[in-house]
Amino acid sequence: IAAACVDEEKIICDRLISDNRFFSNLFRLLVTIEKSTFSNEDKFDTLALTLNLLINLVQNTKYVYKYLMEENMPDGNPLKIYEYLAKLFCEQESSAARAESLEENDWMMEDVDDDDFDEQSNTIPTNENGANFNRALQKAAGHMENTFVAAFAGVILSVILLRDRSTYVSQIQDLMPQKKFDTMAFILKKFFVFMHMSHAFTPSGVKILEEIISMILSLCG
Repeated sequence: IAAACVDEEKIICDRLISDNRFFSNLFRLLVTIEKSTFSNEDKFDTLALTLNLLINLVQNTKYVYKYLMEENMPDGNPLKIYEYLAKLFCEQESSAARAESLEENDWMMEDVDDDDFDEQSNTIPTNENGANFNRALQKAAGHMENTFVAAFAGVILSVILLRDRSTYVSQIQDLMPQKKFDTMAFILKKFFVFMHMSHAFTPSGVKILEEIISMILSLCG
């Protein structure tokens, strides 16, 4: 319910973040979910809902991004919140990479060029064979959960950079695989293509993710 509300009303975001206990409990929940013995499906569902709530908060408020960069995780955890999110991204991306078969899933990115994500582009690459997509959707179900969680964490970190790239880009880049943004760009593009082909995006969602991917691509290389 909260995730649906903050998606529509920015004022509710301000109310939620006015109580420091909200963030403490939110990130305490994330850690608890990660360590839980939930089934993979239940764990993914709860992680996705929690991270989606955080995406809405950081996107719809002015100062949450600073909180994520400056504050520590709760319960004496020495990690900054952004460090935890970067760690979550790297772990989930690594799990997805181990689980997937490149032969089965390369089709999803084979026609995707960086220029397709230029902010002025109105065309999105699609696969001509819907049967291929449906087959890959079934085969990809397990590792795509890891990819989605990595993408959600990547979106949060990317929105922070949209807010203040010059201040925080080095801190976040240092925590990425090989200290580069290439892996994040790949995950976000893959997420974009997958979600677009499954018709899961709203127009506003397409716009913000195109902006994010364009920015991350500009930081690669």
